[in-house]
Amino acid sequence: MKDRTSCLAMLALGCAALATGCSASAGAGDTASSGGGGGAPAPGQGGGPAAGSTGAAWGVASGAQSSSASSASGGGASAASSGAGASATTSSSAGGGTADGSLIGFAAVSADGLATTTGGSGGEVVTVTTYAELAAALGDDAPRVIRISGTIAGGGAPMLRVRSNKTLIGVGADATIDGFGFDVSGWTEELAASAGETCTAATPEGYTPVSNVIIRNLTFVNSADDSINVPCFSHHVWIDHNTFERSHDGSVDVKRGSDWVTVSWNHFHQTVKSMLLGHSDDNGAQDTGRLHVTYHHNWFDHSDQRHPRVRFGHAHVFNNFAVGLGDYMIGKGVGCSIYADGNYLQDAEAATDDYGGSDLTWTDTNVVINTDPASANGQGFDPSMFYAWTPDPAEEIPTLVPAGAGAGVLTGDEY
Repeated sequence: MKDRTSCLAMLALGCAALATGCSASAGAGDTASSGGGGGAPAPGQGGGPAAGSTGAAWGVASGAQSSSASSASGGGASAASSGAGASATTSSSAGGGTADGSLIGFAAVSADGLATTTGGSGGEVVTVTTYAELAAALGDDAPRVIRISGTIAGGGAPMLRVRSNKTLIGVGADATIDGFGFDVSGWTEELAASAGETCTAATPEGYTPVSNVIIRNLTFVNSADDSINVPCFSHHVWIDHNTFERSHDGSVDVKRGSDWVTVSWNHFHQTVKSMLLGHSDDNGAQDTGRLHVTYHHNWFDHSDQRHPRVRFGHAHVFNNFAVGLGDYMIGKGVGCSIYADGNYLQDAEAATDDYGGSDLTWTDTNVVINTDPASANGQGFDPSMFYAWTPDPAEEIPTLVPAGAGAGVLTGDEY
């Protein structure tokens, strides 16, 4: 991809300053207002039909779009992913790569020492076909693009730990993770053995949080725990164009102080606990002021609940297609601050459910059919304090999103 223009670099610096000020102050009581700029994908290298979108491409877009940021985290004992894989550079920083222009939202915000999310861009490129090869390629912090080919079945542990500066991308339409999930976390197996199953302190102590991770174009089946878990202050994570079948626990959980995440263009098929933001009602010490996540253009396809369920976090939920939900779309938990716009919700139990929180802005750009309406007080945060976006018209979402969401839209060459 082309380098950023100097104008966009200046904009990124401006966003960094803004994010620093807002991350601590844009709390549950902030009043929301509308934003603009940088919205939904149009056809590009990633494929898919045109649908009136003015934003970035489904696949790789060149430099004139928002930058990307990746986050990762831990929680629970993971399978050991030791070894450095094929010969790779030893840099542990996120430098050297270029951002994918189709990334928008919180993962593209400059914060916590990263200008954006680039994953393994600029590092070596390896293709893996076995669990052992995958674990080895994930075993250090060097920038690396890991292309996953075919089905990789689990190696015994329910979660495989992902370290910093990695792009995990499926090759073609059938790349599958079967029987395990990814733990994007700095909480190592050694820490789990000596200090407890997961991080519990209000700040990272004794470990370095994972950052700069991209996970794309994979299908997750039979996950023994979560399909993707992002805990322990991991930051700058982009989860894009994946398909999630029902897992033992959650499909995409972001919790325990993690931050600056975008979840986009995924297909959640008959999942139950689809997406959790925030660990528990009593975890405010870790989570307050963190947990900034953008959820856009996801297809919630006869799934059940948590699209997402939010505690303490700042969730921007836009242009998602939710159809045939067994329960609710958005769960309002303790300390939540949510902004929802341009979503299309049909044949669900309810647009929202209450779990001790109230701050939700539900704009009149959402479409709700045969579903109990949202309970909203208009006090959700304002995403335009952090970034610009241009939502697609909600009326186009039932066509646009199923055509472009999930694994198989990308080719595996988008890195």
